[in-house]
Amino acid sequence: MEAIKYKLPNTFNENVINDLIENSVVSVTDSLGRIEFANQAFCDILECNANKLIGETHQLLRSPLHAEKKYKNLWRTIRMGNKWSGILKDISATGKMFWLDTTIIPIRNNAEKALKYLSVYKDVTRYYEDNEALLQRQLVNESFLQEMPFHAFTISRHGKILNANKSFCDKEIGELINTYIYDYFIPVNFESFKKNVDKVFTDKLTHKFELYDFDSNGKKIFFSAVVAPNYDNLGAIVSSTIALHEITKFKGVSEKLINSEAKFRTIYKSINVGVIVVTNDKGNVTEWNKGAEATFGYTEKEIIGRSLTVLMSKKYRNGNIKELLRAVQQIKNKQNVEIVEMCCLRKNGEQFPVEFALSNGSVGENDFYCAMMVEITHRKSLENKLKRKTEELELFLSRSAQDIKAPISSIEEALDLLKEEPDEDRLALLIGMLDPIIKNGKELSENLSQVSKVKVKKKEIKKINFSEAIKNTLVSLNGANKFKNIKFHVDVVDDFGFNSNSEMIDSILQNLINNAVKYSRDQKEKMKSFVNIKVKTSSGGAVINIEDNGVGIYKNNINKIFDLYYRANKYEEPGHGLGLYIVKNAVDDLNGKITVESSVKSGSIFKVVLPVIA
Repeated sequence: MEAIKYKLPNTFNENVINDLIENSVVSVTDSLGRIEFANQAFCDILECNANKLIGETHQLLRSPLHAEKKYKNLWRTIRMGNKWSGILKDISATGKMFWLDTTIIPIRNNAEKALKYLSVYKDVTRYYEDNEALLQRQLVNESFLQEMPFHAFTISRHGKILNANKSFCDKEIGELINTYIYDYFIPVNFESFKKNVDKVFTDKLTHKFELYDFDSNGKKIFFSAVVAPNYDNLGAIVSSTIALHEITKFKGVSEKLINSEAKFRTIYKSINVGVIVVTNDKGNVTEWNKGAEATFGYTEKEIIGRSLTVLMSKKYRNGNIKELLRAVQQIKNKQNVEIVEMCCLRKNGEQFPVEFALSNGSVGENDFYCAMMVEITHRKSLENKLKRKTEELELFLSRSAQDIKAPISSIEEALDLLKEEPDEDRLALLIGMLDPIIKNGKELSENLSQVSKVKVKKKEIKKINFSEAIKNTLVSLNGANKFKNIKFHVDVVDDFGFNSNSEMIDSILQNLINNAVKYSRDQKEKMKSFVNIKVKTSSGGAVINIEDNGVGIYKNNINKIFDLYYRANKYEEPGHGLGLYIVKNAVDDLNGKITVESSVKSGSIFKVVLPVIA
């Protein structure tokens, strides 16, 4: 592309003109702002062919009607025949922004009597872009400093303000410098304010504190202050930066929230009746009250942050998790959440059942779940006991009917035979057969009577004379098989006395002693049979021990011997399977406990512990 040459005034030296055109960026504009000449360097900057520039309005030299003050000044200056210098900006043909350091020299053409304008340019685009970026950053920084919600000051050790980010107390930044920060707050703050500033220079640490002042209307305003040290290249503290943030509008709210939270936590933590466990959305425990601590055995420090599955029984964990996820899904679907039952695990490894209601909430973007639990061990025990008793009652009614019917049928058959038997010897034999039948019926009748008394649970409480009760029991058993072959030893220590239901105590003694007699050793064996009966009372209750050296009980049968109608012996001893069942029910009704130790061919020891009845 070749620039079109313009015939310049003769006053210019030809060599000077050629050097100028070749080594500079040059254009000539007529008095109306139209381009009459442009060298190649100028065309390159505009990214345009010179043929398209000649005769066109020079965009850099905008019309005098242009609204911008800069261009009005430019045209006023050059029309008065004066030189003008400054930075002009435009856009190239391809849309690139460029900046030119421009000098415009007015030239009078005597021949044409018209004013021309010689423009000499220097491309400063790269430098101007760098400066523009710096300027923009500076503007952003200034804007940021102005918009910061706090006031920042650089101060000396004595509180002199060395710099500030914005105006404060109706003083501009320049007015604040070399004044003292302490002068802008009421004197009562001076000591604590200065103490915190001095600490920064002493311990080289950042300190945070609060202070207050009063506005022009006398209203109390609060500030949060942070003071941090500033170091030089050698690591010495040369100044400190203090940031002040007014917190008046948050002060009352935050205190109220803190007080509310403190009250909530105090109440929540002190609840020890129910069990409250709070988890995050990942199932990790975040809150833990005293009731939970007492129930599970973990301290708050031991459990916070751990998974909820730690509290679940390993045996039923999969089922528990499934029930828990089902409840969570119900919450997410905004359905009514059913009460969930779960088998839990204490820290000591003990399993126990709970029932809980699950709810959820959120704080900000964080979800949480709250489980309010109730241990239902006692209720489950009662339910199981009721179920067992119902089954026992059904079995009792069915078996009792059969057991009562059996001796009656046997007696009827024997009586029919007696009526038809003419032989007196044979008659005596038949009559003798009635004795065990009648005895068996009588024993059954007594057992049923005892069961009835236990079930009715009449609690006539009176002082128990254990010596008399044991004596009566032995008298009633005097005619039993093997009785005379047994050596009885009775040891009663009744220093404290014991009040209870006499009928139940009699049932316990009679059935345990009767069992010891019934399952004593055979008379053919050389070893002498014995039954030791020992009773001791104390301030806490009474302990009854019945020990024998009889046939004993197999270990795998011991857990069943108290069941209704259960009989675990191979000795064909007559019985109805009611004796130990009656004992267990009587002991349970008296809130006592019965245990047994036994081994085959060595004997058994039954121990009954009965508490004092309140």
